[in-house]
Amino acid sequence: MDVLSTYHEQAPACMLSGALAHLAQHMENGCPRSAYLAVMLLEQIAADPRADRHLRQHSQQLAEILERDPIHTVTSDIGPGTHRSPRVQQSISRKCA
Repeated sequence: MDVLSTYHEQAPACMLSGALAHLAQHMENGCPRSAYLAVMLLEQIAADPRADRHLRQHSQQLAEILERDPIHTVTSDIGPGTHRSPRVQQSISRKCA
């Protein structure tokens, strides 16, 4: 099974679970990578037509807030596509399976 296609098949609730876990990690210790991953997942939720309209709006709003966080800008040079690493996908899949 292709890991990248599996990534896109995750339910919005499952992605939200992962986003909240990364957000908690970022809030607890200021980890910029966790903020980056939370934003990535929140943006996926915001773009997912299966998600409730309010969930999409609030996900986008929170992603924008996190992107303005000065700690998050440290990871802004992370290349596109790195958020789709198999390790992140496996972590999400295990939590939501």
